[in-house]
Amino acid sequence: MFWKSLATIAALSVALTAFAAEAAITFLYPAQKSWVKRTDYLIFKLNNPEITGVRITVNGLASELMLISSPEYRKAFQDFLILQPVWDPGKNDIVVEGYSGEKKIETATTDIYYNLKGDPAAVPAEYRPNVVHVPEIEKLCSACHNMTPTTAQLDGSVDQKNPCYTCHKKIANLNYVHGPVGTFSCAYCHSLQGKPKYALPRRDAALCNDCHADKAAEFKKRKYLHGPVEAGMCEICHDAHSSNYPAQLHQPINALCLSCHESIAVDTHVVRTSNGTGHPLKDKPDPSRPGSGRELSCVSCHNPHGGDVRYFFQNNLEDRMQLCQMCHNK
Repeated sequence: MFWKSLATIAALSVALTAFAAEAAITFLYPAQKSWVKRTDYLIFKLNNPEITGVRITVNGLASELMLISSPEYRKAFQDFLILQPVWDPGKNDIVVEGYSGEKKIETATTDIYYNLKGDPAAVPAEYRPNVVHVPEIEKLCSACHNMTPTTAQLDGSVDQKNPCYTCHKKIANLNYVHGPVGTFSCAYCHSLQGKPKYALPRRDAALCNDCHADKAAEFKKRKYLHGPVEAGMCEICHDAHSSNYPAQLHQPINALCLSCHESIAVDTHVVRTSNGTGHPLKDKPDPSRPGSGRELSCVSCHNPHGGDVRYFFQNNLEDRMQLCQMCHNK
């Protein structure tokens, strides 16, 4: 877990009026007892001008005391604090302590749940989906941010001119970016009329196939389909916005596959080699893409979407020995 202040975030100049019925420190993002699928921001409002420093503790790991009383900080952020956490998978217990000088004068606690794959079924029932675009939060942000953009503004502006950019620019700065995200064409998928605001009208294949019709047509021709593909669950493997991994996968290929197919990592896979282990899953060249420099992985032998033969062998090779000969051709 690490923390760093976001000196480059646009200034938040808002009134100090807090929600009357709430505690002094107000958690804005993620909301209390909510779940998220990204490890991006922690945003809260202190609501107490006497607080000059803040210490954050997540799952027992505490930050240094962060000083927020300088005129420069107050001019830029007033009593907001915006941090970049790296959440632990699962439950994250958060403690925010406010100090006046060296004296602790405020404490607020919450917990959130980090669910990397974004699968609601994997989240304990006590956590609700995080929703930030609600009136009480947008009111606090509206002094600096356009919280009532038109569809034309969402689709007709790129980078800094797009109203979504200021807060959501991180999702366009990863290694692999979905096309509409790269051009900030947010309204391709998100609806201003959504409930809650900006909610997707459809999810997974029902939405993805609007653009990826070629894939939908290809899958219909296949004799066998991978379970998530058959169920239309694109987002269980792919991030709809961006990722640091090819094809916008949530994790590196093998880590993602083994998160479901756990037995492959511990059992003897395919054959038992002379040293007693199974077939390697990595640390060899990828035989399905000679000369590419890519490493051996699950998709070197298996098509992750499906195929016309059992086990989705690459190139629809029906004979296992033919598959083996991609590498072992002597």
